[in-house]
Amino acid sequence: MGGADTAWIKVASSIVPRFKITPDVMAYARFASGYRTGGPNSGILAAGTPPKFDPDETRTWELGLKGSFLDNALSIDTSVYYIDWQDIQISLLNPLTRQGFKSNGSGAKSEGVELSIEMRPLRGLTISTWAAYNKAVLTEAFPATSPARGSKGDRLPNSARWTGNFSVDQEFPLGARVSGFVGGSVSYVGDRVGVFRSTTLRQEFPAYAKTDLTTGVRYDSWTANLFVTNLTDRRGLLTGGLGANPAYSFTYIQPRTIGLQLAYSFE
Repeated sequence: MGGADTAWIKVASSIVPRFKITPDVMAYARFASGYRTGGPNSGILAAGTPPKFDPDETRTWELGLKGSFLDNALSIDTSVYYIDWQDIQISLLNPLTRQGFKSNGSGAKSEGVELSIEMRPLRGLTISTWAAYNKAVLTEAFPATSPARGSKGDRLPNSARWTGNFSVDQEFPLGARVSGFVGGSVSYVGDRVGVFRSTTLRQEFPAYAKTDLTTGVRYDSWTANLFVTNLTDRRGLLTGGLGANPAYSFTYIQPRTIGLQLAYSFE
């Protein structure tokens, strides 16, 4: 019909075939597609601000392996993946009016490897670690009409190449109905860059590591937990700076926090 808008129905899908290598080891493949709807940019729009932004779509391919070994004393979960992302939605800020709006870029990809290992070598002792490598970049430059600047190979906002965590937890009996526990973890987030802007200059966020400790006791359904988060009081940057409103505002991880938690389970 002449003059009428054409409506498209988009369907998200997922296919996950699995193969049992042994009763305790499984391999799998996964294909999934997804999308986010577009919409209008609301408010009084400044010159150069697009009146609307379009949907974006993703297609994901993943291969993985999960297994338990040594009578469940060792568990491994690993995967490789590739995500194709088209017409990516990007959040922008008009540098003159400080008005936020959304627009679309071109194509991007995210590809990487994830590995998770959990060991239980002794009674009550659990050692866990996971690590991930992720390369998330533009596969095409932004269109010339885009209000943002982005070239092929530019990193996607807030995507760290390397992340990881290592934790140790020990539980031990203190009596017939009382047990104690102590544990600690170190997490790592690699360096990142901020949002795309109308210039090629973007905010940089350095890598940081955070250490947490905990100890406590359990008595029947009661748990008392003494904890310290961010033991070394690191000032890990999360967001802010160039592209934020205002540009001198930053969000950091939670500073060193010491607390006591008392909980009751109704199960």
